[in-house]
Amino acid sequence: MRFATIGAMLALVVANGGVAYAQSKCDAAITKAAGKKAVCRAGIIGKAQQKGTTPDATKLGKCASKFDKACSKAKTKGGCTAQLQTCSAIEAEVDSCVATFSTGGSPSGAFLN
Repeated sequence: MRFATIGAMLALVVANGGVAYAQSKCDAAITKAAGKKAVCRAGIIGKAQQKGTTPDATKLGKCASKFDKACSKAKTKGGCTAQLQTCSAIEAEVDSCVATFSTGGSPSGAFLN
């Protein structure tokens, strides 16, 4: 189920792929980091759902730490033209997205940490 949801989200992104983006290593690094965080969180939450347990907070923290490090590094180098929000705002969007498709509805906050 998780992979079907992620696949549907990717299909939506690809469908909007006709848009030309400005060349930016900063934007690329942040987009890539956000995608990795979503996959990381979804994997941990999916395992917990499969086992009927709560997601491992330590592992979720590692997902967040990796994203924070990558996003901060990209922002420090500068040159972003699309990813103008703060790393915290981008991370909140990723967390909300994962929570939405993990719970089958709107984010409840259960998996937002």
